[in-house]
Amino acid sequence: MRFAGPGCSSFGAGAMLELGPFSVHSDNKTLYKKKHAWNTVANMLFVEIPAGVGYSYSNTTSDYHNTGDKRSTDDAYTFLVNWLERFPKYRDRDFFITGESYAGHYVPELANLIISNNRARGATNVKLKGVAVSV
Repeated sequence: MRFAGPGCSSFGAGAMLELGPFSVHSDNKTLYKKKHAWNTVANMLFVEIPAGVGYSYSNTTSDYHNTGDKRSTDDAYTFLVNWLERFPKYRDRDFFITGESYAGHYVPELANLIISNNRARGATNVKLKGVAVSV
């Protein structure tokens, strides 16, 4: 799972420019396939938080005003658990959280929430193996 800071798209910047399978030629019009893209060795999930950042949206207007690190962490965890329940073949795989910039707040908070909830009975277990944050 990868995050960027508020105001920066994890999908647009991370998936399309930094880590994804393609890059843009110098003509700024065509793409080429990267030989060493991360998706050749791992499954990657790009998440946009809080609601309204990047390509994310909410059908509830109040979600744009009720924000903060705790809300973003809770929303990311809820998304992750629902995603793992929807795609159970990924439940037993090792899981890493990465991010950059302000995601330096989200990543450790989400890791802490995952660890706490993994200890709780009946919670979906997330096989958290590590975290990484860059500036």
